[in-house]
Amino acid sequence: MLNTLKLKLKRIFPFYIKHKVKRLLMSTNFTAYNMVRLEASTICQLNCKACYMRINNYGVVGKGYLKFEDFKRFVDNNKFIKNIELSNSGEIFLNPDLIEILKYAYSKNILLTADNGVNFNNVSDEMIEALVKYKLYSLTFSIDGASQEVYEKYRVNGNFNKVIDNIKKLQHYKEKYNSKYPLLTWQYIIMKGNDSENDIIAVKNIAKELNIKMYFRFTWETNYKPANPEIIEKETGLKYWKEQETLATMNPSAYSNVCYQLWYNPQINYDGRLLGCCIVYQSDFGVNVFDVGLKKALKSKNYVYAKKMLQGKVPLPKNKTNIPCANCEYYLKMLAEKSFI
Repeated sequence: MLNTLKLKLKRIFPFYIKHKVKRLLMSTNFTAYNMVRLEASTICQLNCKACYMRINNYGVVGKGYLKFEDFKRFVDNNKFIKNIELSNSGEIFLNPDLIEILKYAYSKNILLTADNGVNFNNVSDEMIEALVKYKLYSLTFSIDGASQEVYEKYRVNGNFNKVIDNIKKLQHYKEKYNSKYPLLTWQYIIMKGNDSENDIIAVKNIAKELNIKMYFRFTWETNYKPANPEIIEKETGLKYWKEQETLATMNPSAYSNVCYQLWYNPQINYDGRLLGCCIVYQSDFGVNVFDVGLKKALKSKNYVYAKKMLQGKVPLPKNKTNIPCANCEYYLKMLAEKSFI
């Protein structure tokens, strides 16, 4: 399980170094680390069946996108930030200011990623060229099928052929600029309807033709059980019993990697509100990073208290307002088992 956690940490945070994370965990005080998660857009044109944003009507994060002026202000006021993950709850390419954001980040030597995933359905040629021209470091496509028939079962309103065409255009521009960036990954979430041997083999072949690295994982939907786990393990390397456990039986180390984001990669909403981690959508920490600056925001009372909670140093507060962790099922599971990070 520890190896699984390390792999997930490395995926979420490609510059993850073990001793640095341990050093950050030793204190609840802010350390001038250089990476954050900054939501570029919570807007999405798809209607994926299990999307928590759709199911919960966008929660308190709301529908919107990161304005260029706010991005510039954030970068200028927090010069120690050198790595920013842009994707999380929506589709970054629906942000009309994205090209300006890419260009400005490039001029400031800030490395941008979109590794949480994009659907890549609606992307202009200008936008695709900008990804290469301004060197977005890495990009993960969320494509759960090898054909339109399979893809649209989950990615409702999506167009599989358009996505593949856009990827081909991106590869064309990478060749034109003789650039290896962005690094490309195809994420395939295994679930009911796309878990047949034919589908998995087909998607691996398409990814190979497109020269894209494949990444498989199981859906987090707890009612899913694969019909042929042996075939899935053979073709993807995934073992069902390790990856797909319900929250009630899951070892906290399997999901607490999300909690580590409060230290090494804090999540910020598109409007500047501090969320802490990538799964928060029902509340925030009551402080705006764009207004007060990142260092001050991460030293705020509620944020510091939440970090102590996750380490088991303080109890669950009576007043849970603006402490998202206090209502999080991950933390409550940790609390019940006395297994803190």
